[in-house]
Order: sequence, then C-alpha cells, then structure tokens
Amino acid sequence: MIALALAVSAALYAWGVLRARARGRIVPRGALVAFAAGVAVLGAALAGPLDGLSDRYLSWHMVQHLLFSSVVAPLLVLGAPARVALGALPAVQARALARALASKPVAFLSQPSVAWLQFVAVLYVVHFSPLYEAALENETIHACEHTLFLVSAIVFWTAVLAVAPVPHAPSHPVRILLLFLALPVTSFLGFIFFVSHRPFYAHYAATAGAVSDQANAGAVMWIAGGAPLFIAMLALVAAWGERERRLET
Repeated sequence: MIALALAVSAALYAWGVLRARARGRIVPRGALVAFAAGVAVLGAALAGPLDGLSDRYLSWHMVQHLLFSSVVAPLLVLGAPARVALGALPAVQARALARALASKPVAFLSQPSVAWLQFVAVLYVVHFSPLYEAALENETIHACEHTLFLVSAIVFWTAVLAVAPVPHAPSHPVRILLLFLALPVTSFLGFIFFVSHRPFYAHYAATAGAVSDQANAGAVMWIAGGAPLFIAMLALVAAWGERERRLET
C-alpha cells in the first residue's frame, strides 16, 4: 500500500512536470531531482528494513522521524509540487488552487512564527504524551503520527525555504533565524533522552539495553538532528550574501 501511494505520487508529479513544460512553464531540473529524492527517502523510511528496526529500537525510530522532518520534508518542498500543479492544471482548477494557496489559513500557517511554533509543539507534544506509546501499539495511530510529523515539517520548511508560490515569503534574516531557533529545540529534546536513566516508553522498556538504546536515540536527535538545520542555515547565509552582492552591482 505504501509503495503504491508513493508510486502514484511520483507518477502524478512526473505527469505534472511534463504537462507544465509542454505549456512552456519552467520546472527546474533541481526541483525534479529533489522531489524524486524525497519520495525515495520516504519510501526507504516507511517500507524498508528501517521500519522493522524502529518497532524494536527507539534509536532507529528516532532516525525514522528525523528522516521525515529533516530530509524528506525539505526535499519535497524544494520539489515545488504546488508550482508544478499550477503549471499543469487546466485554467479553472489552477485558479482554484491559486485561491486556496492565497487563502487566510495558508497565509496564517506560512507565517514564520506560526510555522516554527507548530513544528516545536508537534515535536514535544508527540514525544511527551500518550500519543507516542499509542502509536507504537496501533498501526493506524502510527500512520497518523508519521503523517503529523511530515506535515508539520513541511509547514516549517515551507517558511524556511520560501519556494514559490508561498505567500509573503520571509526575508533571508527571518528564515535564518527560524533555523537558528530550531537548533536548540531539537538539541534539548535529544539531551533529555540522552541523560534519562529510565525508559520513557513501555513498548521499549522490555528490550535488553532499553536505557542505552534511549540514550542512543537522544544522541541521534541531539547531534544528527541539528545537522540538516545547520547546513540549511549556512546555505541561506550564502544565498543571502549572493543576493546582496547582486543588488549592489
């Protein structure tokens, strides 16, 4: 089922790219590569050996969630599926999509402060509420949890990367600030798991070395979780500098 859903998504995106290009709309090759990579990583996280490991070890479950929030989400955003859809859809449907993208709910969610707050809220509420344990015991809840992580991250990265047609794209300093403020949030969450001497989740408590595995999960979030944010921050600083140089010439 997962493989089918991913294949349909990739096929629809490819169809949209071909149709948009046939109409003379520019779809950068980088966007196509980014979206394909995002779908591939999502497939590996959901349907590969990682999914089985995540059911037995919290550390691998943390890797899975980090792939959703720090790799898959920014790649899908860079793929600009909304822009592809606007170029591929007939005029009536394209106008309807454009109105939806310009609506007040979308504008509200795309505000930098809202995008950051909902990202942080989902991260902490899910990990420190009964939802996490329930997701480990129920496949439907688990699927909803994965969807929540991915959608929340897409909202955050949409504000950070500001790929058209995002309404009211934040300036480079604001986008860099979003990443800078997200770094200590993810690091502190990892630190909590790293220093705890008791398992947080009963699902993993019976596993041999549960506390050690939880510490490894904390290390993943603490160290690896911040790496994509830091890399993105450096890339935005470079892009900002390049933009300022172009304005001066």
